Order: sequence, then C-alpha cells, then structure tokens
Amino acid sequence: MFWLMGGGMMLASGEPPLGILLILVGITLPVVTANRAMDNARARQGKARDFTTTWEDVAHLSMRDVVAHVVSLVIGIALAVVAVTLLGVGGA
Repeated sequence: MFWLMGGGMMLASGEPPLGILLILVGITLPVVTANRAMDNARARQGKARDFTTTWEDVAHLSMRDVVAHVVSLVIGIALAVVAVTLLGVGGA
C-alpha cells in the first residue's frame, strides 16, 4: 500500500520515475531487513512469528542480522540521497 500511495502521489506531482523508484526502494529495504532480523531472533527463541518486538527479541539478534541491517540502512540512505541530489526529486 505504501508503494502504491507514495509512488502515485510522486508520479502525480511530476517527479521522474527513476527517482521515485530509488526513494521507495531506499525506504523499503531497511524495513524488510529489520523485519527479517526480528523474525530470525524470534525463531532463535522458539517463538512464533509476530508483529510485536520485545527487548528480549532485540537481545537475541545475531551479529549477521545486525550487519545486514546496517548495510541495508547505508544502501537505503545512499539511494535516497542519489535520488534527491542527482535526479532533483523533491526540488522546488
């Protein structure tokens, strides 16, 4: 739903499609890796998948999951910066 609403609003405002794609992927990538990391932490504890997150789940994150999330944050921010600076997305 986020992709549809965000993309539709930006297309309607006349933003370039490549910039829209870069921004939406840059926002979504870290969210997907964070959800995967929390699912892995819950699985390590023997819990079922759930949408809630507790401090116990955070304490059971593996180093691999943390590194993957940090890398996805850097990539996501870089994609958004490229879209804003090079493509003029969001410019006046």
